[in-house]
Amino acid sequence: MNLGRRWRQGRGGLVVGLLALLLSACAGPGSMQGKEQTVPGGPILERYQSDQSARRKVAQHWSADGVLDLETPDQGRRNRIDLLGSGWERVRLRAYGPFQQVAAELLARGDRVQWVNPDKRSVIEVPASAEGLRHLIGVPIPPERFFRMIMGQADTLVGEGPFPYEPNGVRVKTRDGEELLLDPKRGVLWERHGAALAGAPYRVVYTWPDPSDAGKEQPLMPSRILVTLEKPKVRLEFIFRAWRFPVAGPPEALFSQAKDAGFKVSRPLEARP
Repeated sequence: MNLGRRWRQGRGGLVVGLLALLLSACAGPGSMQGKEQTVPGGPILERYQSDQSARRKVAQHWSADGVLDLETPDQGRRNRIDLLGSGWERVRLRAYGPFQQVAAELLARGDRVQWVNPDKRSVIEVPASAEGLRHLIGVPIPPERFFRMIMGQADTLVGEGPFPYEPNGVRVKTRDGEELLLDPKRGVLWERHGAALAGAPYRVVYTWPDPSDAGKEQPLMPSRILVTLEKPKVRLEFIFRAWRFPVAGPPEALFSQAKDAGFKVSRPLEARP
């Protein structure tokens, strides 16, 4: 009787153990132990750095076209757009109206950013800062970081790993305070989180085309970028049709047409005497 009882007890413990093992396997890595799952830092760093290096190279001269949806507390609009850049210090974002006319231009040149209205022949000029971009389009993010976001480019990572692993990517941090969610296989950005003006959080979500669409001499470029902020409540969605990386840069005149045409310039953020 004692032997039979011990057998039944042992068999029961074996069954419980097998069930626990099965549930642990079905629930996924780390869910039963409650421990944070990590991945080695070496491969992640290598893939991220390789991807970012390629982006810095093509950023010397670049252009793109597509559609922009912009929603702010004051406005909502959808425009066909094209972008033209030499690095991130000289960038032109041109928006077109319903009859394919140029409706507006955002021109970033060095330490100044301009909003050009061709119909009114007017220019609003502000400093190239988070406050300046908020005044023009409602996005309180410095222009250089904003354009780097569009290119899928971010700063150097903090630490050498291991890095936290989640079902949808690897979470890392950058030297300039952003938190990134990376594709562990390609090193591209799935998401990025950071602080805008006055600490207001922003979130950027990327959609990428099939890897086979990338050229041999250029990195894979995003097909869709969604930027959201809560304070102020802003939503921008870029949907890109094509990216191009010409060998020669655009003429300087493309970044100063409004000034040459004698448009009236106002500087609302400058202190008045």
